[in-house]
Amino acid sequence: MMQDWAGWLLMLFSFSIVLMWKHVRSDTKVVHAIWFCIFLHHAVAFLNAYVGGVIGTEGDARTFHFYGVEAAASSEPVSGFWNNPRITYTYSLGFLYRAFGGSFLLGNELSVLAFTLSCIVLVKLVSLLDLGRFRIGIILLFGMLPSAVIFRSVTLRESWQALFFLLYVYLAVRLWKRPGIIIFSFMLMSALCMRLLHNGLEGYAMYLVIISIYWGIFSRKKSVRWSRPVRFLLAGLLVACVIMLTQKMGSYLTIERGLEGVEHFRQAAATIQGRTTYGVMLDTSSVLGIVKTLPMIFVQYMFAPFPWQVGNVSDFYALLESTLRNVLWFFALSSWRRASGEVRSYYGFLLIIFLGLELMWALGTISWGTSIRHHVTGYSVIVLLGTPGLILFVRKLLFGMFRRRKVSGELNEQSPHMS
Repeated sequence: MMQDWAGWLLMLFSFSIVLMWKHVRSDTKVVHAIWFCIFLHHAVAFLNAYVGGVIGTEGDARTFHFYGVEAAASSEPVSGFWNNPRITYTYSLGFLYRAFGGSFLLGNELSVLAFTLSCIVLVKLVSLLDLGRFRIGIILLFGMLPSAVIFRSVTLRESWQALFFLLYVYLAVRLWKRPGIIIFSFMLMSALCMRLLHNGLEGYAMYLVIISIYWGIFSRKKSVRWSRPVRFLLAGLLVACVIMLTQKMGSYLTIERGLEGVEHFRQAAATIQGRTTYGVMLDTSSVLGIVKTLPMIFVQYMFAPFPWQVGNVSDFYALLESTLRNVLWFFALSSWRRASGEVRSYYGFLLIIFLGLELMWALGTISWGTSIRHHVTGYSVIVLLGTPGLILFVRKLLFGMFRRRKVSGELNEQSPHMS
């Protein structure tokens, strides 16, 4: 355990990170809620490092760690760092391992660090969207989902993907409230960092930037007066993104070839996947085939496993988690429909980018075992928008039950006197 000193220091340091932001440390309830969630993540990191592989992380997590150790020991120049997300991540781990030691606990704690920073960003976004009275529920639902706790506490990329996605969302909303070149630059850097973590996120990052710029220019908020340099920058970037996307689609990622690639990937993956595989393939033989199969793929990704597919305890848990996510999704849509003005515009933007992210993951996912892991990246948005409605519904339900019991008790007390 002596070689794990950096991991132990990072574990202790993560609790103090929460206190570095005045807006966070001034709210004792928020600090305690985040600390509790951090403790759960540290527990998983500890178990994974010293007891054994936590369920669901046995393969990729240890593979990334071992490749990181090899990268730390290697003196050869890095090739493909900017083009291969797996190399980007493993060599980033290797850089830190070279400085602080190739400790499995350190690798796990780096993911917990990303989760801790995500909590800070989430709190600031809650404040930005005026959802402060639901802040504790949002933090706890974000930080306590068992599968998310597991995948964000080991040497996987999901914790960092979720951080940069949430940071991008926060900076985008803040930008349209208070335009500025610096915020805009950090927003683009967040998209770049997200793009470096997964092949699928490369195209999505460009989609995200285009949607953000379009939403910012044509949103309903009229009170923001954009300076001339910002307007020129936005217009130029939008044109550049469209040109880059067109070039990509023209060179190696046409829509037809891209969908065919997805079809071949799903067919190949279906031959090696096990019991949790759902058998919907993408039909690219015709437009009608795509129209028929694409929604089925998305539904399977969002809702599987269905009750009749449950065969053991892990399937039952997957069903419960899917139910929770879709309940949050329902209340998020409900909140968007009831909102108006700027709030409705913000909610609509968040839902659009969430749907785009989930559709991207759906195309590359063929089992509900894998989908649980992929849902982690965008989970923060659905928690942010769906938790307020869920909390209000539960309060109303409990108040109605308590009121009925109280009235029933009063009637029972009065009945002897009435006789």
